[in-house]
Amino acid sequence: MSLVLNASVRNEEGKGASRRLRHAGLVPAVVYGGNTDAVSVTFKSNEVAKAVESTAFLTSVVKVSIDGAEQEVIVKSLQRHPASGDVMHIDFQRVDSAAKLVTRVPLNFVNAAKSEGVKSQGGRLQVEAKLAEVRCLPKDLPAALEVDVIKGQLGDIFHLSDAQLPEGVELVALLKGEDHNQPIARIGKAKR
Repeated sequence: MSLVLNASVRNEEGKGASRRLRHAGLVPAVVYGGNTDAVSVTFKSNEVAKAVESTAFLTSVVKVSIDGAEQEVIVKSLQRHPASGDVMHIDFQRVDSAAKLVTRVPLNFVNAAKSEGVKSQGGRLQVEAKLAEVRCLPKDLPAALEVDVIKGQLGDIFHLSDAQLPEGVELVALLKGEDHNQPIARIGKAKR
């Protein structure tokens, strides 16, 4: 994703200051990590709203220009207003192109409607996990991991190891051992 968000450094911090910034059409944020101190910044809320429309914004490396100096970051946390859905605060973590990062990416289940368990046996795909934690270099970070369930039969369970991993991408849970290969979906009986 080739998105660049423009930010301005902010000096005021705290709940009241953040409320005033949001009222002025700005979104407070923090950029941290790497060998540099954390920096409190603000973004224009319309730029953030446009960026958040793309799901890739949350799962890919983004460039943030802080008073003209560009930095590569990933979104670590995004807080939304519970009623309006507006972005209230963002935490960005700096990334080093030579160091592996750990983040969560969405799981996309494909071919469920074509699987034998759904199509002929009256089952339904029941998703148990929507995200998976991965470790990779920033250049290898996938927007999502695909899990092909076309061969699924009624009663089949899909695990993390069923996700298709691009080259250079590792699943953090599987690095801990095979007993961490958790179920992520199953084809169960459809409720009538």
